[in-house]
Amino acid sequence: MDANVKIVLDEYFEGADELKPNMFVLVRGDRVVDPLINAFFSETEAFTLIAGDDQEIFFGDILVYPKTRQFCHVEDIRHIPGKNLYVISYSTDVYED
Repeated sequence: MDANVKIVLDEYFEGADELKPNMFVLVRGDRVVDPLINAFFSETEAFTLIAGDDQEIFFGDILVYPKTRQFCHVEDIRHIPGKNLYVISYSTDVYED
């Protein structure tokens, strides 16, 4: 992880108590992308997040939940047009070649 990304994430981790619930930091490549992403963990599907489709999230992005320091590596995104939602499947493991 890039040193600058680590510094920014550490700042979010330190201020996690002040963040609204369900706020995620979006990491794309070697940078943190603003604004924060509003999403929530699915209560019915493991390793799944639900987010509004007004946010740009792509395969390969990482959504970091500062309150628990969980890194969610985006593996699949399904759009539900009638509900204006994304269903995001993620893993917590990093696979390196």
